[in-house]
Amino acid sequence: MEKQLILLCVAFIAASSMCLAQTSPSPSTPSELPANATMIADLENSVWQAYKNNQTRSLRKLLYKTYYGLYADGIKTIDMEVADMAKTDLDRYSLADFNVEFPNANIAIITYKATQQATSGQQDVSGTYNCESVWAKKGENWVNVFHAEIKAK
Repeated sequence: MEKQLILLCVAFIAASSMCLAQTSPSPSTPSELPANATMIADLENSVWQAYKNNQTRSLRKLLYKTYYGLYADGIKTIDMEVADMAKTDLDRYSLADFNVEFPNANIAIITYKATQQATSGQQDVSGTYNCESVWAKKGENWVNVFHAEIKAK
C-alpha cells in the first residue's frame, strides 16, 4: 500500500506540472469538458454536495479508504474529513475553471476554483480556493484518493 501511495504522489506531482504548463484556457464548466472529464467533474461536485448536506454515507462512498486531504490546518484522513463535516456549515459553494487530465486510464487529476460561504467550528472559512483532486478507478468505480485546497489571495 505504501508503494501505491508513493506512486500516486509521483503521478500527482507529474500531473500538476502538466496542468501548470498548460497554455490554452481550460474549460470552465463540466458541460464544456469531454465525456470522461465531465464524469470526474460531476464526481467532484458530488463530494462537495455530500459535504454540504452532511451525508456521511455518500461522502464515504466517494472517498477511497486511504484518502488524504491537504489543507492549511493539516493533512486529513477520511475519518477526519467526516468529523470536520459534522462541525462545518457550508451554506453555498460554486466550482469553476475545471481542468481534468488523465495520466493513464485509471487515474484522473482535476484542478478547479471553489468559492464557498461556510463556517467551521465557529470560524469563517468563506472565500475562493484553488483545488486539486486525484481520482482513481478501483474496479468499476472512481474514488477520490487525494484532495488539496489552497485559499486564493
